[in-house]
Amino acid sequence: MSTHDVTLWGYALLVTALAVLELVGRRPGSSVPSLGVVIGTVMSRRSGRVAVMAAWVWLGLHFLAL
Repeated sequence: MSTHDVTLWGYALLVTALAVLELVGRRPGSSVPSLGVVIGTVMSRRSGRVAVMAAWVWLGLHFLAL
């Protein structure tokens, strides 16, 4: 197993964990916030908006650059 395979498995595990957390957060009466609530809370302050924009730029530069 190469380091590339380990990296891909790590990303797959991360995406799966985020999907499970989102499903748990959407259950009625859950104490875990959904992704929309978390992003809404972060975006309520200017520093949060800057951080979200920086994250989008980082993602764009690393995953979407041709």
